[in-house]
Amino acid sequence: MKLLCKPADERTARAQVLKVDIDAYAALPDAERRAVHLRLGRMAEARSQRERSDEALFEAAHHLNLGAPLIVEPREREALAAMNLAAGRKARERGATPAAADLFEAGIAALPDGSFKRDHEIAFSLHAEAAECAHLGGRLERAEALLDVLAAEARSDLERARAHELRIAVYTTQGRLDEAVALGRTALAMLGVPLPEDGPGRKAAADAELAAARAALGTRRLKDLLDEPEASDARTRAALRLLMALMLPAATVNPPLCTFIAARQVNLSLERGHGGASSYGYMAYAWVAARVLRRYDEAYELGQLALEMNERSGQPELSCRLRVVLGAHVSVFTDHLLSSLDLFQAALEAGHRTGDLTYLSQACVHTALVRFGLGDECEAVRAEVDGFLSLVRRAREELAALALTGVRRALDDLMDTTRAGASRPPSHGDLDDAGEEAKLSAPAHGAAARVHYALRQQICFLNEDYEGALRMGSLAEARMQGGVDDHLATEVFFYTCLTLLSPALARGRQLTTVSVASYRDRFSEWGERCPDNYRHKHLLLRAESARAAGEELAAMKLYDQAIESAKVNGFVRDEALASELCAKFHLASGRERIAHVYMADAHEGYLRWGAQAKARQLSRKYPHLVARAALVGQQSRPPESALPASTERPTSLDAFALLRVSRAICGELVLERLFERLLRALCESAGAQRAVLLLARDGALTIEAELDGDRGGVRLGPATPLDSTADSTADLAASVVQHVAQTQQPIALTSAALDERFADDPYLLEGGLRSILCLAMTHQGRLTGVLYAENGATAGAFRAGQVELCGLLASQAAVAVHNALRHRDAQSTSRELRRCNEALVDEVARLTEELRACNRDASPTSELRRCNEAR
Repeated sequence: MKLLCKPADERTARAQVLKVDIDAYAALPDAERRAVHLRLGRMAEARSQRERSDEALFEAAHHLNLGAPLIVEPREREALAAMNLAAGRKARERGATPAAADLFEAGIAALPDGSFKRDHEIAFSLHAEAAECAHLGGRLERAEALLDVLAAEARSDLERARAHELRIAVYTTQGRLDEAVALGRTALAMLGVPLPEDGPGRKAAADAELAAARAALGTRRLKDLLDEPEASDARTRAALRLLMALMLPAATVNPPLCTFIAARQVNLSLERGHGGASSYGYMAYAWVAARVLRRYDEAYELGQLALEMNERSGQPELSCRLRVVLGAHVSVFTDHLLSSLDLFQAALEAGHRTGDLTYLSQACVHTALVRFGLGDECEAVRAEVDGFLSLVRRAREELAALALTGVRRALDDLMDTTRAGASRPPSHGDLDDAGEEAKLSAPAHGAAARVHYALRQQICFLNEDYEGALRMGSLAEARMQGGVDDHLATEVFFYTCLTLLSPALARGRQLTTVSVASYRDRFSEWGERCPDNYRHKHLLLRAESARAAGEELAAMKLYDQAIESAKVNGFVRDEALASELCAKFHLASGRERIAHVYMADAHEGYLRWGAQAKARQLSRKYPHLVARAALVGQQSRPPESALPASTERPTSLDAFALLRVSRAICGELVLERLFERLLRALCESAGAQRAVLLLARDGALTIEAELDGDRGGVRLGPATPLDSTADSTADLAASVVQHVAQTQQPIALTSAALDERFADDPYLLEGGLRSILCLAMTHQGRLTGVLYAENGATAGAFRAGQVELCGLLASQAAVAVHNALRHRDAQSTSRELRRCNEALVDEVARLTEELRACNRDASPTSELRRCNEAR
């Protein structure tokens, strides 16, 4: 329905209204302000009908929403609701989820009474979109209220399935996993895709479905799956999305059902055609193939195929979850853990863009666990975990927060030198010692409990509490219902086997050789398939087994091989651990001088890891072996009192964006690459559509680079003086940039055209509604440049928290640009010196040749020859 618009010359009318707004807007009563916005909105709506541009649509929706209380005609209110639905979907496509949420809520508010009967599709879609955005924004109560409305108003099985799918996502976030599975079972039954009931037949049904999927895939080449036809049946597509939503909760509380769901997605896609979620179905099957079938290479190939399939189908909303599953459950058995970290980094970026908070939170957890397993420096990992905790708590992802709290506590225990030797991590975050066990014992918290117990097992082992390590390992294994499907599960096996082989434990307990052999066999398989991650662990287990069997010569060789393999593959923690166990082996055999070398290496390795409590434990227990190393370690590290106090991290998705950006620009010395990374980071962090970088050169600002989100590319150079753009053809608000450069204070304009300080700027008068963010880049008190960003999607696009975070980004950028410019100047100077040296060498060679010629002419022989010629 087209909105009503009073006839008028649009350009003249807009200029007149803007003039009134600039001069008197603040003094107008509320009713008159609404009237102004209503008039502007109707003109913008007419323009959007002609131009079909997103910017005109956003501008019309913004003004009409402000003037909505004056709209009483039901048809016009219905049209406004439809406009908000369209604008909200456009905003989500651009990654502006908060703006989209505001538009959907405004659309709901605009709906007239009886809208579910008058225009059911618009009303249902608005409530569904608003519920999804509320969930993504962590407003779970609002999401559930909207879902209650959807459940009451749904008219078809497809609509009920959509409402159930959204509620499953909310339940998963809240940790209500059994309820999520039960609801999914009900929804899928409506669509004719029943799930097996709990009971003796459940595993048989899962095995049969898995066998059918293996048979169906066995008749096809995997690359041919990319050309499978699309499903035209809406019920099939809805069922695939429901199965995808159920995968994560089922993996935690009902592993056989998880296997069934993964296989059912593949069979459904091959039987009825590919739907929107088919790529996730193939990735889920890859997860099962690795976990249940232990067909790791096949799983990895299928996972890569799922990524390509998703790229072809153009569904960025699945990008985060696909990479989390591949990195956490498949590639850890085929590639170095650094490859998993790369996948998690890509997942974090994708989840940040699309708002997939559940899998974004999973990426945070797995990143922390993999970095802990690699032995990355504890202080750096703890800082990253703190940022992750802020993010997932804001998203109200309870299970992820609980798991990350376990990582944080383990790091605290490793770094707390006042508690060396303690076997339990200190209390931190959400948990306390009294209520912790009850919280972790809940079935829905099984995955988080596994993280806590697995990390406690490692802390107990490092503190030589072997009984505690066995107990924690047993608790962790009890929560590995679906088998070994990620790196942390292999860590549980590793430390359990080391504990069983410990000589201290063997004296008071019967050694379980069958368990040791089974654990060692698994590491033999993993070590062959992925030596980068598991060869050093397998070698260390063999060394400990040889020591326990009295095979000293074999043990010596295996310890050295394990240490070298861990070192080559970058496992700092495992290198230190292998050195410690080797030192204890030699010490027990009376080879103290050799033990000294290995124990000193272990001590130094733990210090590099940042495990100061463990290093202190070795110093106290073996002072004659590590005294010198301890002294060197203390001198190489600043005292704790000299370290800067940590600051509280912002609790938003942008906090992670800032961390990611700092990493991206840190150390980048090539100006062109730095400019591109910086502008892309600014757009992603602030939610901007355009970004411009200006640098201060010889007292003037020059435009160096520009990123336009609509065009997708970054334009680099040539440098254009800002003064030369101060006319009607300017492509940015020059007056805003100049103001920020002079005051060095940030500016965030809700609607730039309404700010009287910049009323005469031709760009703002021409462009109309714009949100503008402008920040000064300063280094050592001097202006380095200016960062400029804008968004025409909605007013108030840049909020206070974003301004603060982007201000920190501007500070980082100033340092990075300063360093890159110095590097470029140094390279230029070096090239100039090289040219001067080459010229000098040429000149010396010429002068030398001239001197030689003169010497030849002045020699006695030459003089005699001239005299004879004269006679």
